[in-house]
Amino acid sequence: MNAAFLNEWQLYRRGAQLPPVVGLEPRTDSEFDADVAVGEIRIFADTNRPLVALVVEDRRLSGWRIVPVSPFCAPASARELMVGERVFQLWNATVVSRRFASRSWRVDAIPDSDLADIRGAIAAANPGRVAAGDGVQAKYEREFLVGEGTLVPFAAPRAADLPRLAWMHVSLKIAASLAVCLAAWYVLMMDSGRQIVRSWRESFHAVDIVQEDATIELADAREVREAPTEIAEVDIDFTPLSATWHGPAPEVVCPAKFADVKGPKVPEGIAKFRLKDEGYKSPVASPMEVVFLSGGEQRGKSAAPTHGGEFRYASMVEPLDAPPKVSCMLRNDEGNVELEIQCEFADGAKITVMFDGDVVEGYKGGGVASDGKRVTARYELMAFPGKTISGESVFVTLIWPAKDGDERTPVPIGQ
Repeated sequence: MNAAFLNEWQLYRRGAQLPPVVGLEPRTDSEFDADVAVGEIRIFADTNRPLVALVVEDRRLSGWRIVPVSPFCAPASARELMVGERVFQLWNATVVSRRFASRSWRVDAIPDSDLADIRGAIAAANPGRVAAGDGVQAKYEREFLVGEGTLVPFAAPRAADLPRLAWMHVSLKIAASLAVCLAAWYVLMMDSGRQIVRSWRESFHAVDIVQEDATIELADAREVREAPTEIAEVDIDFTPLSATWHGPAPEVVCPAKFADVKGPKVPEGIAKFRLKDEGYKSPVASPMEVVFLSGGEQRGKSAAPTHGGEFRYASMVEPLDAPPKVSCMLRNDEGNVELEIQCEFADGAKITVMFDGDVVEGYKGGGVASDGKRVTARYELMAFPGKTISGESVFVTLIWPAKDGDERTPVPIGQ
């Protein structure tokens, strides 16, 4: 349980004033905002103490589904979600009538992304159930549980019981008068009458009558678990124990193996790649080239690795204080376009190269040369007829390990 919540709960139990609801201002001196909408945070008027809740769903004729906002600044358990500075009691979600919702004031609204997070977490919180036992979480949930229909918390006296106080003293007077009359009649009776009354009284047996109170469904805190994030795979055999085939045997179709699965079919109307025989690659068929920058003197080797460095897992790489230096130059010599990339060695770093498939018809090369300190990669580019390759047609990105994870740095293209 959150330590900040425990501190506020202890102050609350000792009689201290409840912490104010964050970001809400009292609006009891204004008219109701009758137009209710999903995503609004409202203060409802028809409760015996202030109720601030988020409208999460429109149930049409059934009303509106709301999630109360906790008066505490920290969540009490995993059944509550903190979004921004507010804590939403997911376990306390309930449905109110449309008239009840219209008698409220709109004080704020949350973004659609936050609303989606709250709605997606309600089911895992088991709304309508409170924790069992006498712990802090159980006492807190029972005290702040909102009853469906009346919207009166169970910890406070229900409004339906208040009218009884008006006629209770009259009932007591009638009962007292009846008791006096029975006592006088018993005293004035003869001994035979007293014997009859004594026998009649002894013929009855004491019966314990248990008063049925309104029940609250309790849930053990260990039973409240988060909803599964993955769908369980269940292998069920629906084949009957015995089956007889009549007629020819059914045709068995074998699915294609994974190795036989090919790429997407090229739509009709697209010209066939014409530079394949010359050793060019198509940016559509091979959209990305990767050059690894690991190796060289930085790792204590005498010579740099060929074919773009050596791959290393992220767990084996230490973060870098600064990105390695990378330069890209695009040269156009009478229609012969060449891209040259030069970069320093750096453990865990790599370069990704992509081309605009609408401008670049094919590319080849990518062979890596090294002098032991840096890597040089060159590509020959071929444009579609009528197109011109520029720096906007080439996308080079440096990916290097930083302290907070991999950083992606776009590299400018010089001409």
